[in-house]
Amino acid sequence: MSLSFALPRNEWLFGLLIASVHAGQHLFLRLFPPLIPVLVVDLEASLAQLGLLVSVYMFAGGLFQAPIGVLADRVDRQYLLVPAFGLMGVGYLVFVLAPTVGASLPALQLAGSTFDGPYQVMALGMFLAGVGYSVVHPVGYPLISANVSPENKGKVLGMWGSASKIGDSAAPLVVGVLILVLAWEWILVGISLFGFVFAAVLFVVFRSGKYETRPPTSENGDGDSSEPGLRENPRQFLVPIATIVVSFFFILFATNGLQTYAPVFVADVYGFSLSLGGLEVGRESIANFYFAVLLISGAVAQLVVGSLTDTYDHRTVLVAMLGVSAVALTTLAFVSLTPLTLFALFVLLGCTIFGLNPARDALISDITPAAYEGRTFGYIWTIALVGSSGYPAIIGYLADTMGLRASFSVLAIGALGALGCIAALYSPLVYRERPTSAAAD
Repeated sequence: MSLSFALPRNEWLFGLLIASVHAGQHLFLRLFPPLIPVLVVDLEASLAQLGLLVSVYMFAGGLFQAPIGVLADRVDRQYLLVPAFGLMGVGYLVFVLAPTVGASLPALQLAGSTFDGPYQVMALGMFLAGVGYSVVHPVGYPLISANVSPENKGKVLGMWGSASKIGDSAAPLVVGVLILVLAWEWILVGISLFGFVFAAVLFVVFRSGKYETRPPTSENGDGDSSEPGLRENPRQFLVPIATIVVSFFFILFATNGLQTYAPVFVADVYGFSLSLGGLEVGRESIANFYFAVLLISGAVAQLVVGSLTDTYDHRTVLVAMLGVSAVALTTLAFVSLTPLTLFALFVLLGCTIFGLNPARDALISDITPAAYEGRTFGYIWTIALVGSSGYPAIIGYLADTMGLRASFSVLAIGALGALGCIAALYSPLVYRERPTSAAAD
């Protein structure tokens, strides 16, 4: 079998559209953390309080994906996705207005900390932005299934996943450039305006009728039937989906550890620095370069992996990538590397642990009946994001007690645990594929 990266024009255009949606979502998500060093001074807030605002965003972004998923299987999805970007824009606009709007509110005392009126309004803004963020996953995946042929779905999922890493990388770059000429308030006003304009563009595109946004109706015509195979045949849906949820927890343990501690790992364990024509590039800058390599490799790899999932069994692709990532993480923990070999290993890790998303998402889509796709992705992401929110603290504790380098061997256990879950799906005792006719329905 050979790989093909070609797409029909209509699917290519839809792929660009839905990829821009995912990139935009991650741009909003990652925009706030790069502003924290500025906000510490301007708002006279502690790092703990500003970090709590990020937690509010992530909590709302995880919690609401389940109910949004249920809605995505019942109502026209354009009525969810268009307001989502408007709500993200409103959230950041509320944050900007907080010092004025919240000045008259009484301060709150909670767990020995004081939260003044402006801070309370900022938290409200981040909560609203998080609710808008929560819409994209449970709506985006069903839209892909509805507008892309099965033989090309992996390629579009690759575009979708790659775009998320582009959004992650663009946010600190945008802040780093604009903060040189604009106050932080105007940067957030600008991202708010972007949200409103993007929502308007989505409205126009979806109203043109070029793309299918309505959920599929079930046999009783209401979009929420008891389709055969969900409870009567648990190995066709419930058991394999539960297994994938467990694999999510393992994968997120490894990826959260890398995203949180890769820069400090490179800086503290290797401490690489560079001198170029009298310019000294410190170890922190070099560490961030390696971290960027990790993310960019993941973005590029997902385009290739998307095509692989259209050619090979999704389970096989996942098992292979998780196996390689486990070896790479173990190597980081126990082998001393040169700058070049460390670079190569970070590329390999980015391509595997951050590049596997299209195969993972395609597998979930295969298992899930079309009428239940929105809520399935919604519930999975809610459980995964809320349940894994404590991982950075756990990994930080492991790094403090057993050493930063040795703790990366524990991340390898995450990759191996996920591999075991996916491998279990080969067994008919865990996963029995639905007949082709049922899948077509």
